[in-house]
Amino acid sequence: MRDSLKNLMLVLLLGLTFGGCARVEEPAMPETPAESPAEAPSPSTAPVQPSPPSSPSPIPAGPPVASPPPGKFPYVGLIDGYQPSESKFAKDVPFDRYEFFDGTKIVPVEGRLTTIVAEGKGASAQEVLRTYESLVTGMGGVKLYEGSDVRHVKVTPRLAYADKRHRNGFNADQLGVYMLRTPESEIWVEAYHTPHLKKEDEYFLTVVERQPHVMRASLLPAEEMKRELDAKGHVALYINFDFNKADIRPDSQPIVDEVVKLLENNPGLSLTVEGHTDNVGAPDYNKRLSDDRARSVVAALTAKGIEAGRLKATGFGQEKPVADNSTEEGRAKNRRVELVKAG
Repeated sequence: MRDSLKNLMLVLLLGLTFGGCARVEEPAMPETPAESPAEAPSPSTAPVQPSPPSSPSPIPAGPPVASPPPGKFPYVGLIDGYQPSESKFAKDVPFDRYEFFDGTKIVPVEGRLTTIVAEGKGASAQEVLRTYESLVTGMGGVKLYEGSDVRHVKVTPRLAYADKRHRNGFNADQLGVYMLRTPESEIWVEAYHTPHLKKEDEYFLTVVERQPHVMRASLLPAEEMKRELDAKGHVALYINFDFNKADIRPDSQPIVDEVVKLLENNPGLSLTVEGHTDNVGAPDYNKRLSDDRARSVVAALTAKGIEAGRLKATGFGQEKPVADNSTEEGRAKNRRVELVKAG
C-alpha cells in the first residue's frame, strides 16, 4: 500500500515538471500575406520629414561687399548727351561731408566728393533714377531709396538736411540714393532731378567715396608764428571746423595749443582773430560763418587762460581771398583763420 502511494506521487511530480515546459498553443489567427519591404517613396510623393532645428544664417550687416569698381572716381558718368554745367553747386573736393537719405534716416558721409550739374535734354526723372540704379547695382551695389525729397516723406520724427545744398525739396523733385560697399570703402551715389532748374531736363549727380580726413597742413610752431607776425604783421592758420559750423575739430586742437603758447611767451602781444572763407555759398552767410569761427577760436584761447582783453574776433567771409577761388586748391587756401598783430 505504501509502495503504491509512493509511485502515485512520483507520477504526479513528473507530470507537473514536464507539463511546465510544454509549449502553449496560441489560437490560430487568420493568415495574412507577408509584408514586402517598404519601397522608398518617389521624390514627388515623399512625405516631408521634420528636420532638426539649425542655427539661423547670419544676416549681413548692410549691403554685401563687392569688388572695387573699375576706373577712377567718381566711377559713374553722365547720361549720353549730357555734360557738366558751370554752377555754384558744382563741387569736386578731396574731402567733404554730405548727407544721404536712405529711406528711414539721414546718413552723413565724409570723404572724396563730387557734385555735377548735368546739362542736357531729354532725360526724365525716371530715366535718371533708373540709369544710376542700373549702374550701381551692376557693380554689386544696392538701391537704398527712390522717391520724393526727404521733406515730403512721412517719418517720425520729421527729417531735414543740415546742409541741403541744391536740394530745395519742391513737390515734384525726385531723388535716388544708391550705395556700393567695397573691401576698402563705401561709394554713395545720389541722383537728384528737379523740374525747377532753368532747364527742366538737367539733374544733379553727387558721388562720395567714404574716406578718413587727411591733414594737409603742417603744425606751425609758436616760434614760427611769432616770426611771421614780426615780419608781416599777420599769420594764416588752417584750422578745421565741423562742416558749416563753428566747432573746432579735435585734429586742430594742437594748432590752438601753439597759439596759447605764443601768447603765454609774449605777454605784451594782442591779436585780432580773423575768419575767412572761400566764395562757395551766399556772401552774407559766409560772413556770419567766418565771424562765428573767429569767435570760436577766441573762446578756445580764453578757455586756456588767455585774457579776453588781448583778443578780438571778426569775420570777413569771402571778401579777402589770398588765392584763386576757381580752383579747389585756391579755395582751400582762402578758408583760413588769420592772427593779426593788434596796435
